[in-house]
Amino acid sequence: MGRICYSLKKTSPSYCRFLAEIRPDDAIEVRLDENEFEEAEIRDIFSCERQSQLIATCHISLPSQVEHAAQMLTTAVLAGADYIDVPLDFPENSRQWLMNLALNHGTRVIVSWHDYTDTDSRESLLQRAEQARQLGADIIKIVSTARTPEDADAVLSLYDHFEPERLLAFAMGEAGRASRFTAFEKGAPFLFVAPTRASATAPGQPSWFDLLPDNAIKLRGDAFLPASKSFAQRAILLAALTTGTTRLYNVTLCEDVSSAIRVAGSLYADVSLDGTTLTIEGHQDLLRDGLRVRDNTLFVGESGLLARLCIPLAGLSREDILITGEKTLLRRRLDDHRDALRELGLQLRFTDRCHLPVLVKGRLHPGDVTVSGEKGSQMISGMLLALSQCDQESSILIENVTSEPYISLTTYIASFFGLSGYECPELSKDHQADEEDISPEDMLLRTWYIEPGQSITPVQGLEVELDWSAAAMVLTAGAIAGEVTVRGLDPYSCQSDAAIYDLFKENHVDIEVSDNQRTLTVRKSILRPFFFDITDAPDLFAPLFLLAVFSEGESVIVGIERLKNKESNRAASFADEFRKLGVQTAAADDQMIIYGHENHRLFGASVSSHGDHRLAMALMVASLYAEGPVKIDDTDCVAKSFPEFLDLFHRLKR
Repeated sequence: MGRICYSLKKTSPSYCRFLAEIRPDDAIEVRLDENEFEEAEIRDIFSCERQSQLIATCHISLPSQVEHAAQMLTTAVLAGADYIDVPLDFPENSRQWLMNLALNHGTRVIVSWHDYTDTDSRESLLQRAEQARQLGADIIKIVSTARTPEDADAVLSLYDHFEPERLLAFAMGEAGRASRFTAFEKGAPFLFVAPTRASATAPGQPSWFDLLPDNAIKLRGDAFLPASKSFAQRAILLAALTTGTTRLYNVTLCEDVSSAIRVAGSLYADVSLDGTTLTIEGHQDLLRDGLRVRDNTLFVGESGLLARLCIPLAGLSREDILITGEKTLLRRRLDDHRDALRELGLQLRFTDRCHLPVLVKGRLHPGDVTVSGEKGSQMISGMLLALSQCDQESSILIENVTSEPYISLTTYIASFFGLSGYECPELSKDHQADEEDISPEDMLLRTWYIEPGQSITPVQGLEVELDWSAAAMVLTAGAIAGEVTVRGLDPYSCQSDAAIYDLFKENHVDIEVSDNQRTLTVRKSILRPFFFDITDAPDLFAPLFLLAVFSEGESVIVGIERLKNKESNRAASFADEFRKLGVQTAAADDQMIIYGHENHRLFGASVSSHGDHRLAMALMVASLYAEGPVKIDDTDCVAKSFPEFLDLFHRLKR
């Protein structure tokens, strides 16, 4: 029986070793001509401990490339390659040297001939195959390019003349695609496939996904994503702080967005929703009147972002403002930067030490404050917005910067509303230095300078981006369980959770980009364990945890201290609930190790979402591979960020 052989191009030595370690019944072809490996890296690959057979291949197109190709193949043989692929049209002395070297080191030889443009006559193909046999090839490889099914049949006719287990004969191109499978069925020693569709080494080459049986695909279809609640909440709040009419397009409702709309109403804004267009007519003049709040109360629902944005903004009012919320938010600490706010003139009087409700007293005045980024970015974003309304310049020095992309998202959206008076040099002005003099501590410092007296102006029209937090969960589900397409995403978005796109690319997840970079299709993939720091993207923990569960090895997620004050103590609740399904984790200090589950099989169990929308979604995806039913106590909590997820999940299930 032949082996599946993964052809690898434009990859890393570590990925070559990873596949060789986890595919015991397969083979790995390392295309040395399609990778820029140093000699030491080639030795490292072919000397690694492995379960797969390793093939070293180096095709050439010019005579001047022979010497370098022969040297790379020599290095592979000396390091322990199981096979080398020697082109039939190599110069005789180079070919003979390599074949003798392979014989002396127990390496088997594939003598190959490729036609990248056409298919010769059956007689010519037979002649070349016979030539390879006479040279002493352990395996004869004859590959042409098929323009018609008859071309593919001509190559396959070689199986009438040679032992199938010693012959690789098939055709490239779409017309030859089926011949690859036919050759394998006839007894060819290898079926060459690409790990992902984007990494095919020849036209018509199938991918690993193409070999999966139907029952391995648990999810399939198009997924329509909600708009970014993080983007929408910021834009709605800013629109309510203007005098005039703002239109936001592509708005989708969830509980957090609905809470932002209620806050806008409490700020005397008139709000109407027509389909996905949200019209907000603001009636504030902050520079003249300060902030006016209906009944001096802001109800922020369960949104920690809204609460933290509103606390500093409440300091623009000439009255004391009560900020309150509901559900899990009432258990979350909201005194992140209490000392800095006190320096700026505000007093926070919490009902329960550090939990909502909170009464904001005093009036915000300009100043220079220092805050710790380890306490989060949301209150800092609120301070940036509020200080722009003061009458003198202010600055915020952030030590131990975290979640910086979220602050940048705030200033990016604020720029549409006329707030462009923000400056953040790469290092604070007090820490400018030549590059070689910059200490690691200085690299964790940022100073934001805020111009005073900026007018917040309405926006005629602003499209809300699709939500990369929701996309990350949907794309991860596709990488684990099937084939999922999402449309309208911007891979270059400033949303911090767009970082998962780069992780997918780096880790060889089968992701395809089309339609001018706006459509992403993710397919079930061979998942490599990873290391990821979520300090700047804490909401990625849920999809990353899920990805790690189904990866082939131990993954590490750093930055889990950021998760203690979410809807649940997220790192702990994920570990507890997934342990019931059979997943092993270990946490120490600020990091968690997730041990990829053997054979990706989980137990059935009764589990709790802890009221955490991201945990509920992750458990639903994991349940696809459980051996028994997974009963989740509360899935309605997904409405906080992604109310369509339940319907979407059931629609994609096969």
